[in-house]
Amino acid sequence: IEEADDDGLDTYSEDLSKINSSGEHLLTLINDILDLSKIEAGKMDLHIEEFEFADLLKQIEATAKPLVEKNKNKFIIKCKTEKLKLKNDQTKMRQILFNMLSNAAKFTKEGTITLQIKPEKKDNLRFDVIDTGIGMNKEQIVKVFEEFTQAESSTSKDYGGTGLGLPISKKMTEMMDGKMEVKSKKGKGTTFSIIIPISVKGK
Repeated sequence: IEEADDDGLDTYSEDLSKINSSGEHLLTLINDILDLSKIEAGKMDLHIEEFEFADLLKQIEATAKPLVEKNKNKFIIKCKTEKLKLKNDQTKMRQILFNMLSNAAKFTKEGTITLQIKPEKKDNLRFDVIDTGIGMNKEQIVKVFEEFTQAESSTSKDYGGTGLGLPISKKMTEMMDGKMEVKSKKGKGTTFSIIIPISVKGK
């Protein structure tokens, strides 16, 4: 792509970008299916380590911001916690939060996506991803954590995706003794939340 751009071969550059985008989509799909297979076979392990929460937050912001702003959305982070060390699976934690933000970014256009973090009772940390997107009705909320299922049939056609990101995130959250919740109103936006222990016990 870079060489095509340098040589002024715009047509090649466009086609190569499409190939690259399709490759990334396939890779995401394959990784999701592998993750789901590992979870269902009981072969997915937690790699518990202690790390600085501030570092994780910086990584999430850097990765999610371009995705959120792609649909002309505003990205806001509200963090109501002091310097904190977390003890859990940093990679899975990052994947869960990125899936939540990616989902919000997909269904919100020219709106606001807020990542809100605050302490929760019993040594837990609560993450809320609040969007002003298309929202869901009660029937769609029931389906949101079902594997390979979109909230409604038109969603896959209009927005893409495998319907695996959120079910995998929910299962990973539960592996860490946490829980995932959703609240939504049709046309008013959606809030996905996870509550995770600050210190997760190894399994």
